Amino acid sequence: MPLDVVVKDGVMLVSGRLVGRELVRVRDAGKALLDQSDQGIIVDLSQTEPVIDIAGIQMLAAFSRSARIRGKQFRLIGLNKTQIDALKLAGFESLTDSNSV
Repeated sequence: MPLDVVVKDGVMLVSGRLVGRELVRVRDAGKALLDQSDQGIIVDLSQTEPVIDIAGIQMLAAFSRSARIRGKQFRLIGLNKTQIDALKLAGFESLTDSNSV
């Protein structure tokens, strides 16, 4: 499934595969959302395929770091077990703290 991104009311809904070269649209939407939102960003991964690669993990970590530097909140929702396990294995367990499977 090709990657798609929809941003509405401060929430970025991502669908498809969160991997490699597919991430440009997510990156651009995330940057725009960080610039626009006063409170921060929520990334909803409930419509993504279970797989996530290191590029996807690094991008989510970069969003989190950028939000924190700007004094904004960053939250991931809709993660599946495979994505949570991948984030933990890569050392980004803190990104999974506020998630439900």
